Amino acid sequence: MLALSAAVYAGRLGEPGAVGEVAAAILAATADDESERASDLILRGQALLSAEGLEAGLPTVRRAVRAFLEQPADSRELHWMWFGGRAAQDVWDAEGLRTLAERQVQLARAGGVLTVLPMALNLLMVVRTFNGDLDAAEAICDDIDVIVSITGHPLPQLARTFVAAYRGHVEEVELRAEQLRADGQARGEGYALTVANMAEALVYNGAGRYREALESGRKELPYSHELGHAMRTLLEVVEAATRVSEYAIAQEAVERLAEVTRPAGDSSWAQSLMALAEAQLREGDEGEDLYRAAVEGFDGLRVPMLKARSQLLYGEMLRRVNRRIDARHQLRAAYDGLTACGMAGFAERARRELNATGETLRARRSDRPEELTDQELNVAQLARDGLTNREIGARLFISAHTAEWHLRKVFVKLGIRSRNELRTALPDAG
Repeated sequence: MLALSAAVYAGRLGEPGAVGEVAAAILAATADDESERASDLILRGQALLSAEGLEAGLPTVRRAVRAFLEQPADSRELHWMWFGGRAAQDVWDAEGLRTLAERQVQLARAGGVLTVLPMALNLLMVVRTFNGDLDAAEAICDDIDVIVSITGHPLPQLARTFVAAYRGHVEEVELRAEQLRADGQARGEGYALTVANMAEALVYNGAGRYREALESGRKELPYSHELGHAMRTLLEVVEAATRVSEYAIAQEAVERLAEVTRPAGDSSWAQSLMALAEAQLREGDEGEDLYRAAVEGFDGLRVPMLKARSQLLYGEMLRRVNRRIDARHQLRAAYDGLTACGMAGFAERARRELNATGETLRARRSDRPEELTDQELNVAQLARDGLTNREIGARLFISAHTAEWHLRKVFVKLGIRSRNELRTALPDAG
């Protein structure tokens, strides 16, 4: 499984045929295997996906996810559980993803398995983001930094890149994406390119920079069959393409999304995503029905960020057809939901749209230091006391680069531009 995983992660940068060769060898070796153990099912399911495609592989992957959920948690199979959590995303099983991510982190912490914990925490970060809790997601990033600094685990800054994208930090995402691409090329790891492309598409959509979002997101169109973040980028492509009237690209993205959601059957997650994607290519009652289905679906799944984004798109559509009163209802709900999730870029987009309906809504802003995360406050206090980024990193068990990123975010939240201003911006400065 590790060989198959390495080949899959290399993806477009790997040796031609490497994935197929590994998958074929696994299928040949397990041809008569009728085991229902979770680890055996996930091994064969992933090999089927690689060798024979979605229709052939996803049923076995779904059985593997069910087995991981139903079989007693076994610390001896801890290394396999991450594959189960990732597979839960691939088969659009929201509750399975939540359960397996939590379970793996609990087992890894209890056993002190630091080799597994960083990857397990990365998956839990996805869940916290999914749940609309970006503060918790960022706290997980801090935990990962500490572990990586102790173990020397060569884990790229994937989690922080996604958190920055959801928060709407364009400059940070651009810099991190550049680093991910360079690192991915050096490692021969295509997965890093996918993360960079999706993060850019997401943050640019939030900022209303649709042409740039499309430029980044469309790079993943040929790789949606790899599932993972490549297929989740499709929704960003649809949104960006429809905004710049590239309807052929939007339609292609919708069709590719249908290909990867259809095998999931009655998954509410898959159905809600398809409703939201198709709504953007429909007009009148048909479009409205699809938007409502998306809002209701994500509400039922307890995914506030996607519910709020659905309401934002629905409200924008209503405003375009001059239904201002109806638009305000959706846009207010979108603004409140996006603000609560910490998705500042999309929340600002909702505020501008709401103002365009004739309802004045000022951007919510506060410069109170209490809005800093615990780690940001720690970094800010040490910087105020004169420590360099390297010294801060050594004190907090994070890299100097990570300390710098925290400090940049502190400056933004406090509305300041330099370390000298920390003396008056922090409440306990003497």
